[in-house]
Amino acid sequence: MQDLSIEVQIAGRVYPLRLKEQEAETARRASELINETLRSMEQRFGVRDMQDLFAMASLQLVTQLLDIDQQSEHFHTAMSERITALHHLIETSMPESQ
Repeated sequence: MQDLSIEVQIAGRVYPLRLKEQEAETARRASELINETLRSMEQRFGVRDMQDLFAMASLQLVTQLLDIDQQSEHFHTAMSERITALHHLIETSMPESQ
């Protein structure tokens, strides 16, 4: 895949990026999410200091990411347990070969 040169805008600043084609849309969506989070926090809490807004937004977004990661880990553990149980059930229900 070929690299693309794109620009994303975060908090009014433009950041040039060089990414793989499949990563470009994700970077655009991420910058939109960051900007939405910054605007929301500015309105909700009346905070104007950009450093404080970035810190609060980072905390919120990383907390969400960690929650998703933990949910994924629980899902994988549960699926692994179910697969093991099914495997055991199949093995115990099959007649042994002679």
